[in-house]
Amino acid sequence: MRHDIVCPNCRQDWVKPYRLKKTGEQFQLCVECDAVWPMGIQPDLTQLGTFDTFMTVRGLSELEDEIEEVDLT
Repeated sequence: MRHDIVCPNCRQDWVKPYRLKKTGEQFQLCVECDAVWPMGIQPDLTQLGTFDTFMTVRGLSELEDEIEEVDLT
């Protein structure tokens, strides 16, 4: 999957892969608007989630120290 994708929600930043440090779960995130998508899908507006909901559902805080960017190269 390509990861040079402009965020379809805000069109202001790139969608990049991230990982939850605690569980290793990977996801895609636009840090500009906090839009979240599962890994393995093409980001679009039909499967858009929000970072706060994504983290709350998993019982985690919305702090950036809970996540790390994934280098897929």
